[in-house]
Amino acid sequence: MDILPLDAIRPGMEGVARTVFEGDAVEEFRVEILGVLRNAIGPQQDMILARLHGDKVEFTGVVSGMSGSPVYIDGKLVGALSYRIGSFAKEPIAGITPIGSMLQLARGPQPPAAWTGPSPDLLGRFLGMTPVEAPFGAPGGGTGAAAPGGPLARPASSEARFVPIGTPLICTGCDPGVLRYYAPIFESHGLEPMAGGGAGEDAAPAPLVPGSPIAAALALGDIAMTGVGTLTAVDEDRIFAFGHPVLGSGPIDVPMTQAQVLATFASNSASFKIANATNPVGSFVRDGLTAVVGHVGRPAPMIPVEVHVASPSGQRSFHYRILDNRSWSPVLVAVTTANSLVRTTEYDAGATLALRYRIAIEDYPDIHVEEIFSGTSATQPVHLALANATGGVFGLLHNNRFEAPRMRGARVEVEVLPESRVAAVTSLSASRTSVRPGDTLRVQAVLEPYRGERRSVNFEVKIPEDMPRGEAQIVVGSGAAIGSLERRVLQRRLSQTGSLADLIGLVESRRRNRTLYLSLSRRSPSAIVRSEVLPDLPLSIFSVFNSPRLSSDATLMFRAPILEMEKDLDLVVVGGHRISIKVL
Repeated sequence: MDILPLDAIRPGMEGVARTVFEGDAVEEFRVEILGVLRNAIGPQQDMILARLHGDKVEFTGVVSGMSGSPVYIDGKLVGALSYRIGSFAKEPIAGITPIGSMLQLARGPQPPAAWTGPSPDLLGRFLGMTPVEAPFGAPGGGTGAAAPGGPLARPASSEARFVPIGTPLICTGCDPGVLRYYAPIFESHGLEPMAGGGAGEDAAPAPLVPGSPIAAALALGDIAMTGVGTLTAVDEDRIFAFGHPVLGSGPIDVPMTQAQVLATFASNSASFKIANATNPVGSFVRDGLTAVVGHVGRPAPMIPVEVHVASPSGQRSFHYRILDNRSWSPVLVAVTTANSLVRTTEYDAGATLALRYRIAIEDYPDIHVEEIFSGTSATQPVHLALANATGGVFGLLHNNRFEAPRMRGARVEVEVLPESRVAAVTSLSASRTSVRPGDTLRVQAVLEPYRGERRSVNFEVKIPEDMPRGEAQIVVGSGAAIGSLERRVLQRRLSQTGSLADLIGLVESRRRNRTLYLSLSRRSPSAIVRSEVLPDLPLSIFSVFNSPRLSSDATLMFRAPILEMEKDLDLVVVGGHRISIKVL
């Protein structure tokens, strides 16, 4: 590879850049060097500033999907077009990442089969939740209005600032509404979601030459999501592309595909390439500040996801393969699930959805989740609530702090029930308010279904023989209502889990929103130790746990759970009530 070093660059030099505007033909246009911007990309990371010349590029300006287009002077490789100045630029001025900075990434450590380095919880931040809260409550509150920040999060006003050239995220088979809802997550990393097509994985591969389109595949199968850029250089079985980060993840293992550019759409705001994704040709292994590095012929592992939707007219099945990445996999599980639901002819935003969800992790028993969702909110329709719940559980397990789980796949089964099935707990009563140990107490909860007749649910509560005298509290409500009262307990149990197996146990024991719960508790010294609740502690033991030496290992409480009962229903329960009784 014949390169021109950065210290040889001078203002006024002229060269050519190569990219594809339409079809498969790599075209050239002129590049005029304006100078070198010191530390423009980062500390000790310089950028070459250039003005672009040519009929097409002067008409379109700097184009999304052009990232990585190689620039040559006197036949020597200078670097990759990678930055532009905000939006609405009146002339095509671009930033070039020097090839020397790009080649440095090849000398870094290579990733394992599935990278497990630190990265943000994108879906949890998008929904306005912490990872602790996500799996235990209804995942509401996400309207798509607040995007999470990220390494490439763009400022509110990007005018007069150099920003990475956008990466078109070509989405095949995506519902526009689903794409619009999750778009802020992708846009915060410079990915620009747009509809596209796929030529299929059996398409004949084209030669990998500098200037040809290259893409990173986040999902393949019945939905395809691929970020399209341009190949900068080929060095034996390694390729260098983009000239800036794509996911901002460092070491990665992302399927690398080719792409077919159908057209370049000119826009005063930001022009972009319209493309189809084609067959995988290898994998991207590093996603650094100055380039994305790939290996030709090296397959990247992906996680199989199945979504089966049963409705009155029959069943449809969808099959996907998604990127294996602790941050992005949960988002892609949510996107593929939501897309599968709205891409059925029987979809009804007012329907009720029954979920059966199975996650397979190597060396562990399968995790099973059953839930029911019914939507009456315009900000988070029922299919998005269900999709966010599946993504949240997947993310909790994939992001665990104990070990890198080998995710073998996920199976999502959804049954579409025609009417809305949601009911609020409107009142609670007990057959008596004074009891003795060993007595049986009848507790009645009244539910008011949405546009339906009221119904009563009865519990026969046997007071334990060893129940101490004093006041006790009975709470009857939904899983979310009971969970909100025990939020601190749940958070501490989650934070004190000691292994992935413990975490799986917590997930499978989580309260469901299709179940009505009764909880009996009393004031008494208690503690949480290693995620287990120890109720009714003697004061001597309680004092030991209250020692500063053990304060980090135990959480003290002054209310002890006595018993919990549950009754599964065929609807979503909302809210709850409480009453007090006296034990004589």
